[in-house]
Amino acid sequence: KTPVKKAASKTPVKKAASKTPVKKAASKTPVKKAATKTPVKKAKEVDTKINLLEYYDLPYRYNKTLVKILAQTPKRLFVYWDIADEDRANYETNYGENFWNVTKPVLIVHNTSKGYSFEIEVNDFANSWYFDVDDQANKYVVELGRRPVSTQTFIPNNYLQIASSNTVESPNDHILFEPEQNIVFFRNVKTNAETSRNIATLNLLKYAGKSYSASDIYRKIYRNNELFDANNLPSS
Repeated sequence: KTPVKKAASKTPVKKAASKTPVKKAASKTPVKKAATKTPVKKAKEVDTKINLLEYYDLPYRYNKTLVKILAQTPKRLFVYWDIADEDRANYETNYGENFWNVTKPVLIVHNTSKGYSFEIEVNDFANSWYFDVDDQANKYVVELGRRPVSTQTFIPNNYLQIASSNTVESPNDHILFEPEQNIVFFRNVKTNAETSRNIATLNLLKYAGKSYSASDIYRKIYRNNELFDANNLPSS
């Protein structure tokens, strides 16, 4: 028998060589920056600035022509004044540019209750003044004016009125008892404790309706009393 020839073995097909993966360039290790120091926070400073919304200073002047009078005590009054710039310019136009140098300011105090007046000489550096009066419980009006410094300056009647004040009544410096008043109350200004004294038996009540000195009343009520101090009597 003719031997059967075996089919020639197929030559194995060579697989395409697998591509060698391209190695990526090694990434450079990033250089670590030096760690920055965290700044230490300072303690919060206390703001010592004045809050302008909460602070207010009275102006030196209001640029108005006025005179105001107030009572400080029964026999001491306070007056303040101002002359507007516009009025100052008008006086210079009418009486000369040196009007303020050749005249001086004066205050004329009128007691309208008893009908007498007296004058106080002030100066141009002041815009307020304290002065004493002889009569308590009286009405007063103060007038601001100018008088010439010398006879060479002519002003009609040697006086020019600038402005006049409101009317003020000085307080009473005596205790005025009502006809049916029997008790007087006192308050200690240091302890705020209030005490009372029955004065119905005092002879002074026979003259109820008249005014009495506070110190005299104090002497009578607290006579021979531990609260009485002749060196510390009330003034009003």
